[in-house]
Amino acid sequence: MARRGGIAGAVGTGPGETPPPHPGARETAPGVILEGPGGVHVEQGLALVADARLDNRAELAARLGLSPQASDAAVIAAAWRAWGEAAPERLAGAFAFALWDAARRRLLCARDPMGLAPLCYRREGGALRLAAFPDALAAALDRPRTLREEAIADFLYGRVLDAENTWFAGVQRLPAGHSLSFERGALTFTRFAAIAPAPFARGEDAPAGLRARLDAAVARQTQGHENVGALLSGGLDSSAIACLARDQRRRAGGPPLPVFTMLFREPARSNERAHAEAVLATGHFAPHILELDGYAPFAGFADLLGEMGGPTLSPNLAAMRHVLAAAAEQGVAVLLDGHGGDEVVSHGYGLLDELAASGAWLALWREARGAADSYGRSRLALTRRVAARQQRLDARVVAKLLAPFDRDAAPAAERPPAHILARDLVQRSRLPERMRGFVRPELAATEQGQHRAVLADPLQPYAFEVHAAFYRAQGLAPRYPFWDRAVVEFCLGLPAQEKLSRGWSRLVLRRAMAGIVPDSVLQRRDKIDFTVHLARGMVRHHRGALDELFGAAASPLAPFVDLPRARMLWSAIAADPDAAGGRSVQMIWRAAALGMWLEMGCGARTSGAVRLREAAA
Repeated sequence: MARRGGIAGAVGTGPGETPPPHPGARETAPGVILEGPGGVHVEQGLALVADARLDNRAELAARLGLSPQASDAAVIAAAWRAWGEAAPERLAGAFAFALWDAARRRLLCARDPMGLAPLCYRREGGALRLAAFPDALAAALDRPRTLREEAIADFLYGRVLDAENTWFAGVQRLPAGHSLSFERGALTFTRFAAIAPAPFARGEDAPAGLRARLDAAVARQTQGHENVGALLSGGLDSSAIACLARDQRRRAGGPPLPVFTMLFREPARSNERAHAEAVLATGHFAPHILELDGYAPFAGFADLLGEMGGPTLSPNLAAMRHVLAAAAEQGVAVLLDGHGGDEVVSHGYGLLDELAASGAWLALWREARGAADSYGRSRLALTRRVAARQQRLDARVVAKLLAPFDRDAAPAAERPPAHILARDLVQRSRLPERMRGFVRPELAATEQGQHRAVLADPLQPYAFEVHAAFYRAQGLAPRYPFWDRAVVEFCLGLPAQEKLSRGWSRLVLRRAMAGIVPDSVLQRRDKIDFTVHLARGMVRHHRGALDELFGAAASPLAPFVDLPRARMLWSAIAADPDAAGGRSVQMIWRAAALGMWLEMGCGARTSGAVRLREAAA
């Protein structure tokens, strides 16, 4: 598999203990091999590689006495000399770096607080290997790769329960906001940053504050780049970012902003054309619209698996490859992405728990409309679930009265299956035990507690690792203005009523974008679900392959999937893909993706040292 960039390296504790990260790699210093997208920065006993975009580079360069044109790597090296182990907490932006201090014989690695830049590591005897992506470290092993059964179970279940472990045994991620020090064979980890709510003064104009911070984030993340484009779906998040970037370009006298849109004509419930066209009608855009009805979700899947290093929890990547390819063909180098708007701004649904805790049931009923519209659930079901989390007597009464209106309150035998994992895999992977230890955001008592838990979910840095591999494979650099730290911490500090009020969720963003984004987009309550296109594509283009995958006695999925249950779900989807439930479609897609990876010879074996094809026989 071709390497996808990012930093790479290996450090040993003695002669001959430094394995090269790949053939042809050269020593940067005795016993040290480092590589990075910008080369190796070497100065006065320091060697550093960085995959970085420092938002405060100019400020730090001035403070450290460097030239305004100093590179990100030079600034990081100077920060190390000035502040030592405290250097990472002075950096702002997206970064992952590895710095070797020859005088101290110490390696320092760090990853930014949001986890925007990926960084993984693996111990090998007295040496430490580094790479941006897990599969690069697994591929360097001189023995068969070993898949972790916990990772298989988590993938099939559709959750990321672990911030550190990866698909591969022995290969770990450096968590977001952490640094790693490697000295004389010993590893030390330090958390140098955590997301904290910004103070919010009573009477402060929240929409104006968000608009100013988001606008500044777009400017910072595109500064110095001419070939900038933006994704535009017609949703609130992508529209906000595209319109802010468009306005900045228009004020500077620049050409129209290239925007790239993926559309489906039908069914009507997943057609965002009217919303996208409303944004485009505001002008100064250069639109590129891709009609993707009838796409095949597993077409070119072998290449995609190679680019990503294995299956991911992102079923839409096969469709998005067409969008990114179009951007690359237009000469775009930096692509603005509205990813994370929901998580960063927050819908404010923690307010429902605050209202329930105070017994304000009428107010809760009024505010529950926003959540019900977004997720396609009834207000009755949502109110029951909030009430069921409370200890008050009246809450218990409400939950009992509304139970008939919520299918999740029905006996387990009457509910759709929660997963299709084989019973043995559930036990071997300790999935129930690990799920109990997972912090569920909705169990926090306040909106800020729930918001903080969402931001801290291991899914967030995992998604950035996936996106980094995906964008780099297409030769593009993504930018995520919503995940600017100033934006994140401002939103976290907002009162719940700024996010949810009179049934309108994410109200602060809607108000912030008034006069910038069309009203028809600001007033959207729905979220488009592309599950129907995934289901249609699997049935129309891959039915024979999936029939065989789920039906064969020697299926590679046999050790991991309850195949009778999978066949039952797949048969129902194949009979009527338009009526298939989203959870069932996602379950089948994940199982199929895993099965295809195993069939293609991912070069792995399970952590129990059972060879996959032998286990399936």
